Amino acid sequence: MTAADADAIPRPTSRSGQRKRVALILLAGVALTLGAIAGYDFIPPVRFDVTRVPNAETGLSFTAVPGRTQTGEWLDDSKRRLRCHYPPSTNQPDYYCAINYFIGTSPDHGRDLSGYTHVEVKAVYKGDVPKLRLFARHFDARYSTVSDTNSTKYNSVFLSTQDLREPLSLSVKEFTVAEWWRLKYRIPRELAQAELGNVVSVGLDFSYPMTEGVHDLEVQEITFVRPGLSRETWYLGILGVWLTGIALYALLQLRLYRAERRSLQNEAERYRARATTDPLTQALNRHGFEQRWARLQAGAGVAPGNALALLMLDIDHFKRINDSCGHDTGDRVLRELAALLRRQLRSTDWLVRWGGEEFVVLLPGVRAGHVPVLAESLRKAVEAHAFDSGMPVPVTVSVGVALRRLDEDFEALFKRADEALYEAKRAGRNGVVMAADA
Repeated sequence: MTAADADAIPRPTSRSGQRKRVALILLAGVALTLGAIAGYDFIPPVRFDVTRVPNAETGLSFTAVPGRTQTGEWLDDSKRRLRCHYPPSTNQPDYYCAINYFIGTSPDHGRDLSGYTHVEVKAVYKGDVPKLRLFARHFDARYSTVSDTNSTKYNSVFLSTQDLREPLSLSVKEFTVAEWWRLKYRIPRELAQAELGNVVSVGLDFSYPMTEGVHDLEVQEITFVRPGLSRETWYLGILGVWLTGIALYALLQLRLYRAERRSLQNEAERYRARATTDPLTQALNRHGFEQRWARLQAGAGVAPGNALALLMLDIDHFKRINDSCGHDTGDRVLRELAALLRRQLRSTDWLVRWGGEEFVVLLPGVRAGHVPVLAESLRKAVEAHAFDSGMPVPVTVSVGVALRRLDEDFEALFKRADEALYEAKRAGRNGVVMAADA
């Protein structure tokens, strides 16, 4: 295989490598997204076990009945085990025996349970009542007062004692507001819905109609459960990660695009400079001169009262320098001469290496009377400059100068300056000759 064949083989570029990395990142992102969607069910739920409150925040409440003032008692308060008595032949429609867990920080400041979705209940009951009642008392200043604990909204749900033989899970949507409570406190219908936003106490009670006998109850757990994150929040989080990633990728691409654009602009500028600049002397080359001349002709031209002057400079006896000292020395002379001329010229003047040892200086806007003086100052600067020692002859220049005539094209102007240069050489070199204006 030849070198040319090897060069012809396409090689992976940085852009193709970047596209590959982006594709891999996207595939990884899709895989992670699918995993996150599927993993929602594995997020641990948030649990609040009401029965974990201190014993001091647990109360036993009951109503007295004829012949027995103490209808409720603790069998083992450390295990939340209680006994409720309802003697035979008792006819007490308002009979009440309950265990209360006070979960608020004050009588009017409870705990927000509105975000919980389920309640898990574990209780052991011995007796004959068909149902128990789970309640959550909600304090609302619109209808509740601290002095009347019964004024807190009575959210409740009935639990079959048959169902309590196993751990029971029920939805908080099953809570309803007791009708007797709504009627007693004259609650309007718009405020009669179940509320769990400020729950001050939770408990289990026996309610009418009550069954005669002794009823033992051990409460093992009343736990409110909610997802660690809602499904909507989880999916919005996934969407947010994607949107953030897309935004960051777009910003990165924009940054890379700008950097690449600057790099291309710099590269184009370097190529443009190479195309219009002589690499040895850093002066303009002919192509660069032609571009500038075209722009000068297309523009406003020279300001009124000013002239456009063309100077042709040729190094005297340059061949003898090359032959005697070598081309390296000749190249150093050309570089030093170009640097010297640039220091003498204005920033608006053009310095062009025309070929070999010939240079062109274009003065695009100058007073006609100043041109001979400027040309002579350039010649004297070269004559006075200390070039490398050991030269076979001093380094000097001959200068031909032409002022552009009205509507004169470049070829004609150049020809007149070139003829003036040859007159300077024929006159003995190291001199300035002005071309005739007419």
